[in-house]
Parts: sequence; C-alpha cells; structure tokens
Amino acid sequence: MEHLLKTDANAVTLAAQLAINISAVRNHLDVLELAGLITSRHEHAKRGRPKRIYYLTESGRALFPQQTDRLFALLIEIVNRSFDLKTTKSLIRQIVIDLWQQILAEKPRGTLGDRLGTVVEALDAFGFYASLEEREGRFELIIHNDVFRQALSDVPIELAESFQLEFWEHLSSTIGPAKISAFDATTFGDHGYRVLVEGGKET
Repeated sequence: MEHLLKTDANAVTLAAQLAINISAVRNHLDVLELAGLITSRHEHAKRGRPKRIYYLTESGRALFPQQTDRLFALLIEIVNRSFDLKTTKSLIRQIVIDLWQQILAEKPRGTLGDRLGTVVEALDAFGFYASLEEREGRFELIIHNDVFRQALSDVPIELAESFQLEFWEHLSSTIGPAKISAFDATTFGDHGYRVLVEGGKET
C-alpha cells in the first residue's frame, strides 16, 4: 500500500519492488481489493494484453497518517487568541448548528421515540454508531464512537466541553420538543458516552 501511495502499479512492478513472487503479490492485492482499500483499472499496452493497474481507494488513503486534528486545534487556538471567550463560544454555536444541518437534513416527526430513532440513523451515517434505549419514559442515546474525540483532544478543555455541551443541547431544537437532561461522557471510557433525553409530545 505504501508503494501504491507513491504511484499506481501493476502486480509485476510491485513484485519486483517488494522482492516477493508474483503469486503472493496477486493474493495480497486480491485481499486488499476485496476489503475496498485498493481498486484497479486496465491500461492498454503497446504489446500483449492490457495491464491491470492497481491504485488506492479513498478508504485506503485514509489509513495513512492524517493531521486534521492538529489543523483543527490550530484553527481553534487562533480563534481563541483573536476573539474573546463570548465570541468564540458564539462561533462554536454556529458550527454546531451547521453540523446538525449536515447530520439531519429534515426535522424528524412522530413521538419522541420515533424522532430519536431517526436521529440514531442519521448519527450512524455520520459515524457515531449510536443506539437507543428507553427506561421509564426516558431515553438514553448511546454514542459508541465519538467522532470528534481526536479533533477535540488538543483543544483547550473549556472550549472542548463547550462544544460537546452545545452539540447535544442543540439536539433538543433539532428534534422538536425534548429536554436533554444529562450528558455523561464517562460511561464508555474514552470512546463513548450517554446522552439522556426526556419530554416531548407527538408532532
């Protein structure tokens, strides 16, 4: 995959670069292609059959080091230096609003359970891997994968907490009548948490 990051290549070229036999290379390529990490195309050669050229997919490229969290932290640091805390939190609020518009295109309808079910589907598509539990008329929205965790790890703690609270409190205006009654960030250690939701009528 490191070789394919540098340039697209066929199995013969990769076998020479890696100093292993062509059959082993083809087996590895088949596994990577089935996993969706690489794909291939055919290129016509001057002589003989077309060559099968392999290259990385977006999923494959995503396995290599990314620095989006550092970029995000630097942007927040510059915003924090340039504006007072009130203005910075106002910017965070706007980011939260825009994010929810991306996550949930349309306002969900029905009972609170119906609406939260729609939210879970939208959060799953965004990578949160959420689930929903109901206990005595209260709902627990369980987040198994905190998609913002890495990006927020280098942000000043006050701003990171402000973002998380704003994000989940905005859920109440996103889904209609509901109250975010608690936010427990410690339930699943570093990667997950629970958001408690109650109240609301049919819409």
